[in-house]
Amino acid sequence: MAEQSETSSSPTVSDLPNPTRVITTMNLEDGVSSFDSSFDESLRVIQNLGGALFRLAYTSDQAPQALNGSDLDTYGGYRKNVPHLVTPGGGANVWYIDTPPGAESPLHRTVSLDFVIVVEGELQLILDSGEMRVLKPGDLVIQRGTTHQWKNVSKDKWVRMIGVMAAIQPIALNDGTKLGVSGLG
Repeated sequence: MAEQSETSSSPTVSDLPNPTRVITTMNLEDGVSSFDSSFDESLRVIQNLGGALFRLAYTSDQAPQALNGSDLDTYGGYRKNVPHLVTPGGGANVWYIDTPPGAESPLHRTVSLDFVIVVEGELQLILDSGEMRVLKPGDLVIQRGTTHQWKNVSKDKWVRMIGVMAAIQPIALNDGTKLGVSGLG
């Protein structure tokens, strides 16, 4: 997935502020904490999916995660080569997702456990069963590998969500049928 800027690919530019991400670290000689300066704290858009702007805030490639600097190297690599929404093999990604007015995702499934918090605007979460919820700032969704769709119902306001998407074991129905990723092309 190629990097894309906010202005080159989106029909309109988000009026939401560019988020700041701060990473802490420690000196492995004496245990003293500090702020890591390996990366710019301002999170730029790295992916545009149908007008929704994605910023990768952090990633891990294993659980439990070793904090010996290898995690910073992994994150730096994914900033250059954008990962899938979910890092395979037990990892997790933290995404900022900005959705423009009137936009909606396709009905889709990711094989992941997602913790999604709405921080700006209102949107609908629609399930393949037809059930729907309206989500407002501060609301939390625990999305457990279900088929779902996000829809910004506003005609003039962007929505911002923060999602932590963690790898899970394969989803198996009671009859043994395995469910995989669907609806994302």
